Amino acid sequence: MSFQKRFFSFFLPFILFSFCAAQTSLYAPDTIQIIEITFTQPNWDYQLDTAKAGADGYTVASEVKVNGMVFTSPGIKYKGNSSYDSTRLKNPIHIKLDYVNNGVSYMGYEDIKISNGFSDPTSVREVLAYSILGNYMDSPLSNFAKLYINGTYYGVFSNSENIDNRFLENHFYSNDRSFFKCNPENVVNGHIPSLVYLGTDSTLYFDRYELKSDYGWTEMVHFCDTINNQFSFVEEVLDIDRAIWMLAYNNVMVNLDSYTGAFAQNYYLYRDHNNRFIPIMWDLNMCFGGFSNTGTGNLNTASMQLMDPLLHSANASRPLLKKILSDPFYRKMYVAHMRTLNEEFFLNGTYSGMAAIMHSLIDTSVQAESFSLYSYPQFQQGMTSTIGAIPGLSELMDVRANFLDTSALFQQAPPAISNMLTTPSVPAFGASFSITANITNVSSANLRYRFKKSGVFSKTQMYDDGLHGDGASGDNVFGATINANSLDIQFYIYADNANAGMFSPQRAEHEFYSVFPSINQANPGDIVINEYLSNNVNGILNENGKHKDWIEVYNKTSQPLGISNLFLSDDFSNILKWNFPSDAFIPAHDFLLIWADDKNANLLDYHCNFNLSSSNDSLFLYDSILQFFDSTLAFTSTQDLALARCPDGSGTFQTTFVTTPRTSNYCSLIHVDEMISAKNSVTIFPNPVNHELHFIPNPGFQISDISILNALGQDAVLPYDKQVDFVDVSFLPAGIYFVVFKDANGNRINKKFLKN
Repeated sequence: MSFQKRFFSFFLPFILFSFCAAQTSLYAPDTIQIIEITFTQPNWDYQLDTAKAGADGYTVASEVKVNGMVFTSPGIKYKGNSSYDSTRLKNPIHIKLDYVNNGVSYMGYEDIKISNGFSDPTSVREVLAYSILGNYMDSPLSNFAKLYINGTYYGVFSNSENIDNRFLENHFYSNDRSFFKCNPENVVNGHIPSLVYLGTDSTLYFDRYELKSDYGWTEMVHFCDTINNQFSFVEEVLDIDRAIWMLAYNNVMVNLDSYTGAFAQNYYLYRDHNNRFIPIMWDLNMCFGGFSNTGTGNLNTASMQLMDPLLHSANASRPLLKKILSDPFYRKMYVAHMRTLNEEFFLNGTYSGMAAIMHSLIDTSVQAESFSLYSYPQFQQGMTSTIGAIPGLSELMDVRANFLDTSALFQQAPPAISNMLTTPSVPAFGASFSITANITNVSSANLRYRFKKSGVFSKTQMYDDGLHGDGASGDNVFGATINANSLDIQFYIYADNANAGMFSPQRAEHEFYSVFPSINQANPGDIVINEYLSNNVNGILNENGKHKDWIEVYNKTSQPLGISNLFLSDDFSNILKWNFPSDAFIPAHDFLLIWADDKNANLLDYHCNFNLSSSNDSLFLYDSILQFFDSTLAFTSTQDLALARCPDGSGTFQTTFVTTPRTSNYCSLIHVDEMISAKNSVTIFPNPVNHELHFIPNPGFQISDISILNALGQDAVLPYDKQVDFVDVSFLPAGIYFVVFKDANGNRINKKFLKN
């Protein structure tokens, strides 16, 4: 095969506990975490109950131990709606490790959220549900924890990853954009987060959605308007594939404490850098029929088994479901996702094996509980039999899997996709190449592709016409031709006919194929350090809205070059400190920015594993065989003043008054050391300014001329009257400007100001 299949799974269909990245984390799937809370308050339970009934604040505990690691003064509070009850001894808990001591975490996690198994005699529903969900969309990690409070054992809880800034950054490459929790604390007058459009007044949405970011109501109103009234533009505001996966998952797994059920809740919405809201599912403790209300009535076990796969298709109070299921194109995708989920986990019994292993893992710990919501016999029987109104896992899902598989929707034959090839097998960077597949029983096929993992998949038609690398016309080989514009091209295929659709791979978009084009690697002399800023206070912001240090490298040549063989360092004793990622390249005569923030991540930009010091620091650029590419001498930086080569790629480093990340340096605004030492020889005020910018020169500097430059270094052409000590800037547009004072000898002093 000429390309690689890529996936991000918590559990592969036939191999339990395969998510290797989590093996040593707080969410290692095959271990039970030990959490021990110590309160000095004798009435700690009363305090937590009182806080829950009031402002929902934290109570400070003496300490919490997480797997033996001690954290002092954590914040503790009860969480949940129906899962919490002041009369219960076993309640769901939110632990905030950094509530008092900022910056502390357990393996990077500041928040720990554990749930009490409400509406789940088996105690495995939530962990099992997240384990399946993670194969199809970005999902919290989840496992089990044993809780002790003041030495008393409170039982087994599910331990699920918090959806916070860390989660957003790890999955969506930023964390400072519009973010909503669609889970009102108390449903008042039926005000649920159903995405119904309520008009332009954002206050009408306040009691339905919890804003978790600094802004976002305008985007939420526009989002609801688009879904309800302008659905043809939905892909501009919504990650439609994740939304379809969420709805398909809810239906197959009878997850009604969700958008599909009575309260249309338990999901988050994050508006990413592509300006699309991404749904993130949350709170799966009542999955598999633990909650039975669809919004039109409660279902019993038999009706859950036979629940309509197109539930809410005509319900205007669930506009996302109604609009997707009313659209023939999206409905076929929805059914395709349902079919995949049903085949991979339920028809073949995989879910049952996973549940059995989890059940066995916690068996002894559950048996030792004194405060459980269910008896130990119910824990055992709940795997197969109804307990109260809660169906047994296998009792529900075995029948439901067969019902869906034999339903009229699932009996419609989808296209078959096989024998995918790329021609050439390893395309050259920048060249065109073809992707082909054998597709039968098809009306239309298209290739979805993107050039960066943080990008949106583009769509292009695939043809069986003999003109798109597809061989002969009419031979059932479909092809599309695209350009190799990155070193990691990700793609999948979607094909449909009048009645059904098919993805390849079937878990797309969460899973996809990759092609890795070839490119010439850089040689010494090709790539140099071109500009860097180590004291960024008011300059550019990174993906999370933070001012961080940055480094810019430049390709001096007339051809694109791969740089995965290069290393950046600020330490000569560790030259190979940070390796550029495998997909890193720089186009001809172009620039690449790297954030120096000790993050070591590949987000929208690359982030290296060190920070820059504002004094006495150096930079080194070498390749993997220790060939020298570039370096800087020890430098000391002034706030917001970068060091830049002038001209690009070959000049010496000088301090620049205007930083130019990702673009050519403004050599006309480079000022030498003499000017830096004299930069305080003129005082300007007020700053920011509305009308008149006043200035006072210090003795020894006589102003002969003044010029005002915009952020691009362009002269604003303001007249200067030497008889006054101010410049009228009232007609300038708002923004950052630079005032340059000159004396009769040509010496210059540069100052930056903000025009309101």
